[in-house]
Amino acid sequence: MNIAFRRVMTLGVALLAVLGMATAMFLSPRTFTGEPAAHYLSASATTPEAAPVTVKDLNPEAPMPDQAKLTAQLDAILATKPDKTSFNAQVVDVASGQVLYDKNSQTPGTPASSLKVATAVAALDTFGGDHRLATSVWLDGDTLVLRGGGDVLLGDGQSNPAHPKGYAGLATLAEQTAKELKARGVSEVKLWLDDSLFGDAQVNPAWDKSLFTSNNIGDVYPIAHYAGRATESTRSAYQSDAAQQVRKVFSAALSKEVGVSEGGRGAYGGGEQITQVLSAPLRDQTKHMLLVSDNYLTETMGRLVAVKKGLDPKQAGLAVQQVAEAYGATGISLVDASGLAASNKISPAALTTLLRAAATSGKAELRELVYSLPVAGYNGTLMTRLASDQTLGLVRAKTGSLSGVATLTGMTLTEDGRLIAFSIFAAQPDGALAPHKQTIDQAVTALRGCGCR
Repeated sequence: MNIAFRRVMTLGVALLAVLGMATAMFLSPRTFTGEPAAHYLSASATTPEAAPVTVKDLNPEAPMPDQAKLTAQLDAILATKPDKTSFNAQVVDVASGQVLYDKNSQTPGTPASSLKVATAVAALDTFGGDHRLATSVWLDGDTLVLRGGGDVLLGDGQSNPAHPKGYAGLATLAEQTAKELKARGVSEVKLWLDDSLFGDAQVNPAWDKSLFTSNNIGDVYPIAHYAGRATESTRSAYQSDAAQQVRKVFSAALSKEVGVSEGGRGAYGGGEQITQVLSAPLRDQTKHMLLVSDNYLTETMGRLVAVKKGLDPKQAGLAVQQVAEAYGATGISLVDASGLAASNKISPAALTTLLRAAATSGKAELRELVYSLPVAGYNGTLMTRLASDQTLGLVRAKTGSLSGVATLTGMTLTEDGRLIAFSIFAAQPDGALAPHKQTIDQAVTALRGCGCR
């Protein structure tokens, strides 16, 4: 059986593996994608629905793994290593909520990009999966205001609904604007940039300077193209001022039809909205965010949640934390939304709680969250991991990597057909980058193959 056919078959098995609302995302084939000023007010997170949806496995009578046997297997794999790398982990049966394995799972650790699972939950819970972000143009006399509403996946060309990145295009926005200006008899404008939505929350003091020099993040604005990068490629450099670059691109396109000079920058309260372009639905943006582990987009999501809840945009981590706590996750202390800060603290137990809450939610966009995670050996940040016959296409999980930290948080099916959620943290005191990812993968492979009876 060739590898391409194997991938199709294993993904097909995954899509049909679980029934019920909690895993509705597995029931039909889908296409993978690759690639007001804010101010402080005390706020509380949205309370989740009281009655969760019942989860059903493909086989409701599928046997539960023997905890003692599973624990023996995983303890052997996740034992402290000679280089002093230690592991925290939890495995939970999604249908019943029964904890199948626990290794210091309540102890908060540094989640790295596994934290993006919590931010995705917060964004989808706060706004809904159909929510779209507006990049709008306003006219006040001869002042034309370009206002950012949180879409940082703008493209330079025509709007392209085939992909979240570039779904809304600056060329399209310029064409619509020129048409409206001509209809009003306006031939020259001063272009003002309103990028005030996130206030001065461009950077986070908890981020090490090396994160900028290593091209892991750039200054975060509520209007940007290509998630703050110079080009569509995820390998291109972050821009020091992504909002200003959007103004330049929009101005160049608009100046083909009308005279444009540069105006001011900051909050602008007057004028009439004359046009806008809308982003891809939030469910598609979060899927892209999780698939490629986009730090800029995740930080944008966190700031949007903070603004919506009346918090300062600088409190994006707190905003995500409040939603997570409303869903039953405890022992959390978050200082950012993406997981870049080493001072973020959350436990494996908190992350499995969020995964199970999403899978059993009455909200379709949350039930779809697991579907949005990278697929083992197939795409995103799991493209080259867990690609063995036993796991290929049958694990969905979010990776996390920092100096001294490696994490993996997701779901899979046991060999007997039980849907399980897991979160595994590795911590290495000497600060090696993403230590013992192979050990984590070995543990997840054991979970996938678990008959454990």
